[in-house]
Amino acid sequence: MREKILTYVVISLVLINVWTLYLFFDYFTEKDAILHSLGLFLNFVYTLVTVVVLGGLLLVIRLVFHWQKRDNPLQVNFFYIFSGIFNLNIFLIWLSCMSLDILELGSGRLEIGAFCSLLVAVLILADVYQSSFKTIHSEEALA
Repeated sequence: MREKILTYVVISLVLINVWTLYLFFDYFTEKDAILHSLGLFLNFVYTLVTVVVLGGLLLVIRLVFHWQKRDNPLQVNFFYIFSGIFNLNIFLIWLSCMSLDILELGSGRLEIGAFCSLLVAVLILADVYQSSFKTIHSEEALA
């Protein structure tokens, strides 16, 4: 199970890298005009909303299975792990942009989305660690 999770982490990081490269080259191929970098910003916002909604839906599904006392089908699920890592990546990108003064504090909607992204990432990654790696370490200590 540990190898499967680590494989999903590597695949997730490769997909996030592909998405980042797409955004990078999309930005540099835009024509210099009045709203030159608006497309990049909108892609970031759309990605933020999509990933937070996906992570939120997966967390709701996880809670439903937990309340019904059924096995955790999301414990070793690619989309669950991908959503957690992508949410963390989006938050780190937002934090980097804020610290480098690329983005400014606005009406607060982007900040709320970024902190929701961090919350979803922490919940998902903590759940994966708790349900997979912590039990493995406990079993190894007992053996």
